[in-house]
Amino acid sequence: MQFQTASTAMTASSLTLGEVYLHYLNSGGFFDELELDAYLHGLIPLTREERDCIAGAVNELIDDLLAVGATGRPPRATYSGARLIRGTGRLDLHPRRLVG
Repeated sequence: MQFQTASTAMTASSLTLGEVYLHYLNSGGFFDELELDAYLHGLIPLTREERDCIAGAVNELIDDLLAVGATGRPPRATYSGARLIRGTGRLDLHPRRLVG
């Protein structure tokens, strides 16, 4: 489930709900902080666009932490089109979309 990867990435990177919420709003999200918290706990479903906006906010904040010297390879939030790369156990976070 997509909410689990966002929540796990936030916990591993010590990102707060407030930090993610503000970045999510600045990225075009429109749900309130309570709804975001409920989503991250698996209590409410969100549209694909909103889930991807949250994943983007989490991943951008992780990138910011890494840019200022955070170490390690924290887990990332997945996007709705992410898929497991066969035989590797890794996620392809930017799958190619078929056109036509």
